[in-house]
Amino acid sequence: MSGETNALAAAPETWHLEDYAAALAEGRRLEGGRYVVTEEEILEFGRRFDPQPMHTDPVAAKEGPFGGLVAPGCLTFAIRNALYNQLPVRAALFAGLGLDQMLLPNPVRPGDVLGLEVEVLEARRSKSRPETGIVQTRQTVVNQEGETVLSMEARMIVRAREAR
Repeated sequence: MSGETNALAAAPETWHLEDYAAALAEGRRLEGGRYVVTEEEILEFGRRFDPQPMHTDPVAAKEGPFGGLVAPGCLTFAIRNALYNQLPVRAALFAGLGLDQMLLPNPVRPGDVLGLEVEVLEARRSKSRPETGIVQTRQTVVNQEGETVLSMEARMIVRAREAR
């Protein structure tokens, strides 16, 4: 993908279950990343993976439901992943468990500058694997106007520092 991203100067901190639990208790949110969406990547991605006029033809898209070219939802999700990897922390990941309630309430357009906000909703020790825990987050991608363009909840199994 050809969008610009800001690289982190320092290596990200590794977060274990206890770190997510502390963030939940403190109401701390993670924010990170900056991604500039280009017309070229919308067109390329649209042609390869979602060949609809709103994603592949700027002229036809003007007459479409969004009044112009917009990114496919799958591209928006892929950008969310790029932004997630720009956060100042990385999970001590054991495994991903899945995504829930993914919504795309506003379109992503060429030139949009996207950022990611992550809120910890749950962090609990696993009963069957006490060396790990289940973490659930709400992840929200916003554009330069503060409008949500993607929201979802994600669950993962994260290693704990201490087994109980």
